[in-house]
Amino acid sequence: MISRILVGIDGSKSSWVASDYGIYLSKKLKKPVIGVHIVDIRLLETPFVEDLAGALGFTTYADITPKLKEVLDERGRALLDQFAKKCREAGADCSIAQAFGIVANELVNMADPEDLIIVGKTGIHNKFAPLFLGSTSEAVARKSKCPVMISTDKFLEIKKVILAFDGREKSIHAAQYINDLYNDLGIEELTVITVLEEKSEREKHIKELLDSSLQVPYKLNFLYGYPDEELEKFIIDNKDKYQLVAMGAYGESRIKELILGSTTSFIINKSPIPVLLVK
Repeated sequence: MISRILVGIDGSKSSWVASDYGIYLSKKLKKPVIGVHIVDIRLLETPFVEDLAGALGFTTYADITPKLKEVLDERGRALLDQFAKKCREAGADCSIAQAFGIVANELVNMADPEDLIIVGKTGIHNKFAPLFLGSTSEAVARKSKCPVMISTDKFLEIKKVILAFDGREKSIHAAQYINDLYNDLGIEELTVITVLEEKSEREKHIKELLDSSLQVPYKLNFLYGYPDEELEKFIIDNKDKYQLVAMGAYGESRIKELILGSTTSFIINKSPIPVLLVK
């Protein structure tokens, strides 16, 4: 079960929605929530700082680096103060933490296997340096040893959940995770989606696995075709009905991912509702 909830705060709309989910889950589950801000050291690296120094009229990047670090540090503290105020107003048990480093690495290192990390899909830096910084949310999801929830830009109370289930170990873990959260979250409907190439005896095996993993009511839908495409279509077609997609994280081998791509990455990028990834 969840011990702590860690929320990545960077000042973006997406991260403030993530904080809303952190506070919401903290109160529902009666667990502490920690607001975490990481000052990305890549923003202090030479090429980026040289460009910024030139734009601001500094003669050398050495002149601006200490000032930039101080500004980023102060900004982080202000964001965390704002988060703490939100927690107090909501009556949530919270604390705050700040560090310098690579965002995904530092956030993952702060978490224990029993924790839950919540991050926004789109960070504050995406507008001006998306290629330089990459996808922090996906990096966190891939590196984390604990479950990760990736929020979108709108908070929705979690009542109806989609569970993507393929029968492999990580999807079984996802099913068990939702089973444990079901009553505390007050989930009203759980719909399991399994995508197969075609109708087969495997449907019976999937049902047996679900019955052994879930002790709560669920509806099982079999879809046929490519997992990425069928899952995306179901999620998008039902985005106004459901508030969360849960699935096992990165069940494919790294070699298969390189050749065929990752269903996890595909759903992270395509889903219009939050995604909960369980290892």
